[in-house]
Amino acid sequence: MSCPHVSGIATLVKCTNPDWSPAAIKSAIMTTADLDEKSDLFATGAGHVNPLRTGDPGLIYDIKPEDNVHYLCGLKYPNKAAYMFVLRKVNCSSKIAEAELNYPSFSIGLGL
Repeated sequence: MSCPHVSGIATLVKCTNPDWSPAAIKSAIMTTADLDEKSDLFATGAGHVNPLRTGDPGLIYDIKPEDNVHYLCGLKYPNKAAYMFVLRKVNCSSKIAEAELNYPSFSIGLGL
């Protein structure tokens, strides 16, 4: 049941911020999510969506479709697969490594 709920929240965010890209909307939803009391270092996902905070998240991470193409090239996808994102000829001369993709999540090394 998360898909219809998150889709509705994304629609609300788009209504309040009509110039935001899908990536910016995803970032707003992920960076304002709440963690539950059982969350620890090994928890996966962004947490529970908080629709009240998504309209004004503060910091968001935006990404252009072209960045996804370079990312797919970095993952060694063939040019035809990358073509499906931009519907134009793709040349994988520029690549983004997995760790370098601008994505709305945070990781902190604690040096334990």
